[in-house]
Amino acid sequence: MVEKERTEGERTASNRDVVIVGGGASGLSAAVFLARYGLDTLVFDGGTAAIRQCVHLENYLGFPGGIPPETFLAMSREQAELAGAEITDGMVVAAEKTDDGFRVTTQDGREIEPNRLVAASVYDDEYLSDFETELESVERDGKTPVSGLYVTGWLGEAEHQAIVSAGDGARTALALVRDVRREDEELWDEAAEHYYDWTVEEGRYSGTNWEWLDDLIAEHAPESATPEDKKRMKERLKREYTSLEMDDTERVKRAERGRNLVRKHMEEIEP
Repeated sequence: MVEKERTEGERTASNRDVVIVGGGASGLSAAVFLARYGLDTLVFDGGTAAIRQCVHLENYLGFPGGIPPETFLAMSREQAELAGAEITDGMVVAAEKTDDGFRVTTQDGREIEPNRLVAASVYDDEYLSDFETELESVERDGKTPVSGLYVTGWLGEAEHQAIVSAGDGARTALALVRDVRREDEELWDEAAEHYYDWTVEEGRYSGTNWEWLDDLIAEHAPESATPEDKKRMKERLKREYTSLEMDDTERVKRAERGRNLVRKHMEEIEP
């Protein structure tokens, strides 16, 4: 996190890659994907999460007996933090566009200046008043006419169900990541689009001869691309694909960590 002193008062403004307003299913799901890509992601969780109106969440895949909403949120917060996101309490009361991105102001006077802003708050959305007209034209992946502003969950077109909101948060995050990739001078647009987030067994990509990658580059490379450009692109994409591989030792370690975290949260549920 980069901080710079303000000349007035003792408040500081913090630069972030992304600020997410809302710590419900869609906001935390977006945080997981954005942080996993390596973006400096800050989540403000100070409003009213709609999921708390539910007494017992029973239609979320993976929890056959259902789960209390507070336990679900606690587990989701922990997963986002493990991915690298920072989550803080705080109510966002204002957001404005700047030359470099946005300026977000909280109720307690903090100012954050992210490059991109994700609105994931079902309620408490008064901070978006400057963008009221633009929010009438939101794309299916959460992108708005305002460069760098995205909405997800119920603020977009998602059905008001936790699992749908979580999926919508992931989709919005992937749209944001692809926009970041389009700004990468090392990637042309088609290569920037070619991104997804998963893990594969060791050797899944590195054990290939990469002919399929040569074909992909040949098909989508711009006419101006030189042989050196194509070679550089191939090495870049090879690094991205091989980074998805996971050996058995790491897989077992992560699986055990996951079981322990789920067990801890399940044991904390009051009957």
